[in-house]
Amino acid sequence: MDVSEQPASNEGAGTDAEVSAAKWQDLEARWKAILGLEANIDSMRMSLEGLVNEMEAAFRRTLNIEEKTYALRSDVSQWERTKHRVQFALPKMRDFIHRSTWVLGAPERKRLDEVYKEHIQPKIPFPEMEKALKQLEELQKDRQILVALGKTVQGDAKRIAADIQGAVRTLQSNAASRRIKKGASSKGGFFK
Repeated sequence: MDVSEQPASNEGAGTDAEVSAAKWQDLEARWKAILGLEANIDSMRMSLEGLVNEMEAAFRRTLNIEEKTYALRSDVSQWERTKHRVQFALPKMRDFIHRSTWVLGAPERKRLDEVYKEHIQPKIPFPEMEKALKQLEELQKDRQILVALGKTVQGDAKRIAADIQGAVRTLQSNAASRRIKKGASSKGGFFK
């Protein structure tokens, strides 16, 4: 009887004969998937840190004198509404950054890293293979959930940042146009 035909109760008991190549591949593939997810999480964290700085600066930004003088009320109102969305996005962004920082330092992750280095990578059987597989599955699911959360938060943050930039460009463009028109009309009045 080969390994795939053995009863489920004997699977993963820890002896060399009972540990199939598929089991080792599954353990190693799960660990590598976790590392890939963590790299993705870290990348999102760094991107969000930059967006936090950008959004905080946008939130603190004030209009200069020319913008205050010539901006349309509707443009200023749109800019203010868009700018205030930052207040709701920043806590979510900081929460994700905090969680993603904690990911690598979690005790269960450190324990599984040791198991990987001591047993899975060198393919040395150990008595708690099934438990390790379940823990790897749970850790992978946790990372997948965090990646999904990060994508949502990052998408929202990018939309808000783009909306703020668009509102500022519109405000500045319209203010500059009004300044030029008022300047041209006032010059025309002197030469009549």
